[in-house]
Amino acid sequence: MTYHLPLEITREDHLWMARSAAVRGLLVTGETLDALFAELPHVTQALYEASQVSGWVFAKDAPDAKLENIVWVFELPHPILQAA
Repeated sequence: MTYHLPLEITREDHLWMARSAAVRGLLVTGETLDALFAELPHVTQALYEASQVSGWVFAKDAPDAKLENIVWVFELPHPILQAA
C-alpha cells in the first residue's frame, strides 16, 4: 500500500525547510531546494529507524507504513512558488 504524506516546504531567510505534520520530528533544511531534497531521504531513514527502535509510530496517518511505501506530497505556499 502507498501512503501519500504531506511535506510542507517553506523558506526562512536563506534557508529552505521541509516539515511534515504526519511525521513527528521531521525537519529537513538546505540552502537550496536541491540540497533539501538530497537530505530528505537521510533524515527520513534516521527517523524511521528511531521509530522502530523506540516503538513509536513513524507516520501518524499511516501507522504501518514502510519507507518504500511513502510518497511525499509537496505543499508550497504561493509566495514561495514565485521566489523559486
